[in-house]
Amino acid sequence: MDKKKALSEQSRGLARIRYTRRLFLAIIFAFLPFTGVTMAYIRRSGQWAALAIPLTLFGLGMVLQYILQHRRCPRCGEFFFLQKMTAETYQPGSAWSFPPQKKCQHCGLMLYR
Repeated sequence: MDKKKALSEQSRGLARIRYTRRLFLAIIFAFLPFTGVTMAYIRRSGQWAALAIPLTLFGLGMVLQYILQHRRCPRCGEFFFLQKMTAETYQPGSAWSFPPQKKCQHCGLMLYR
């Protein structure tokens, strides 16, 4: 029964990571089209208040990126997308993996089975 509970918790943890990751990717892919449409609207109407939509998307994207960087792996408890920097693993610019990465950077737990 204990193993079943651990697997259930692990599944819920992975589901939260997948949901946040999908939301983040949706914002990334929606940002440029929303910005283009908003700029065309501003050009026609002259109402700069519409710029609040892409700015809100940008801010939400930054918050979700922060949340993703601090999500912990349900199996090992380390950050899912962040790598520990050691002398052996150091590579410039590789402190965190972009959310399309599909496994834990520490224990290798797969996001999708």
